[in-house]
Amino acid sequence: MNECWKFFRYAEISDTDKVINIFKDNKWLSKYKHTYIQSKIEKNECIYESGVVINFTLVKKKINIGNISVYPNNTLLDQIIRENLSLKNTYAYHVFTKFLNCTTGNTYLIVDINNYRAIKFYEKAKMVKLDEYISKDEKKKKLIFVYYKNYNMDLN
Repeated sequence: MNECWKFFRYAEISDTDKVINIFKDNKWLSKYKHTYIQSKIEKNECIYESGVVINFTLVKKKINIGNISVYPNNTLLDQIIRENLSLKNTYAYHVFTKFLNCTTGNTYLIVDINNYRAIKFYEKAKMVKLDEYISKDEKKKKLIFVYYKNYNMDLN
């Protein structure tokens, strides 16, 4: 992890119930269990900042998602969710942009093809749709998005 990661507020064990309740209130993410969320918190893979929760994995060995291979030194966004969706604010976008700027390598994510709100959000953040596939566990169509890090610095 680079120095940038120090500027996030990570969820602590005392935040577990708050984070779980945020997940429970979301129709797309309510399936995640207490043990999964607690594990992400314990591994420091759960950011909880300004009412926004981001769960992620720093990829250490090659993983396959549909037809796409994600190699080590990239990041997999597991979930992003904001509490109180009825309020109009840009906290999720700001925390997510900061996250994308800090991540290792490219950032990949999977989203349900029917989650239009999330897809619009990812497109706004300049993420690109790579592929679609049918998930093995849920038998639902999913989209794979990627945010490409731009390492090309043309100073002319």
